[in-house]
Amino acid sequence: MNKGLLSFVLAVGGLAAFHIGLFPVFTPKEIGWVFNRYVYYLLFAFYLVFIHVGLRLKPPMALRALYVWGMGFYFYESILYPPVPWTLFITYMTMWSIGTFLYISQDPLTFREFRAPIVKVIVGDYKLARMVIFVALPFLVGFGTYKALYPHFEEPVELRTVHPAPPATTRVHGKNYTLEGLNNPFRTDEQDNYKDSFPFLDADKQEYMKSVTEGGTIFFQNCHFCHGDQLNGLGMFSHVFNPTPANFIDPGTIAMLRESFLFWRVSKGGPGLPNESTPWSSAMPPWEEHLKTEEIWKVILFEYWYTGWHPRTFDTESSAGKE
Repeated sequence: MNKGLLSFVLAVGGLAAFHIGLFPVFTPKEIGWVFNRYVYYLLFAFYLVFIHVGLRLKPPMALRALYVWGMGFYFYESILYPPVPWTLFITYMTMWSIGTFLYISQDPLTFREFRAPIVKVIVGDYKLARMVIFVALPFLVGFGTYKALYPHFEEPVELRTVHPAPPATTRVHGKNYTLEGLNNPFRTDEQDNYKDSFPFLDADKQEYMKSVTEGGTIFFQNCHFCHGDQLNGLGMFSHVFNPTPANFIDPGTIAMLRESFLFWRVSKGGPGLPNESTPWSSAMPPWEEHLKTEEIWKVILFEYWYTGWHPRTFDTESSAGKE
């Protein structure tokens, strides 16, 4: 057998045997002075030197350059731990490639020996090799480009709950509230009784509209910047948030929620969301730090009155808002 071919077979076979058989042995969970990946790498390098010296193999310069370059690639790819970032890996391999080139170009004879098989392939002396290379090269370039551009990891699935289950109790302004059965203290009457009334205009005539007026005043002082003048989630600041603020006109928001749920959400804001609602990234602040308890309830009362929705209840299948 040709000594160059024998050298290549022993080198590739030895790498496969070492990596599959010995590498797991030299990389235990508890790293020791002997059993570690760097000792393993030195043993593999010693194996390459031993087979070439012992068998008196003298591979051509191109093959020796491949061994030197491959040893560097194998070290940075599989041996060095922890793995370096890709950009740093490219930097190290560029430096290693420059060193390999300096090795093969140390004198004119060495460099001539290195490029001799390359020249013979190009000019056609090695016809079979030339045919294989020129046929395979476009496919290899295309495959490499495909692998470089194709994403290696699928985009993570974000499983999040828009309206999470509220806790059994919540603490606001030092007082514990049991959310089950908690009612809006200012919903003293059915809101449809005041469908022809108006905030501000009828605040002095009806106690219910007085609470709605006070809630609307607080809303337009604090909430309309995000939730909008029409409560449609299109306030002047809404475009900077993702997702956008809640649209109360939409039947999928407050129309399907209990007032106690809104009391908890408004009081605790985005920071009070449970884990199943992340990464929902609600930008709403915890309004308990800025509003009194009764002010929060009045804002909720105004939101239902303005949109015409009724808070959800579980004691009746109708849409009436009776407590």
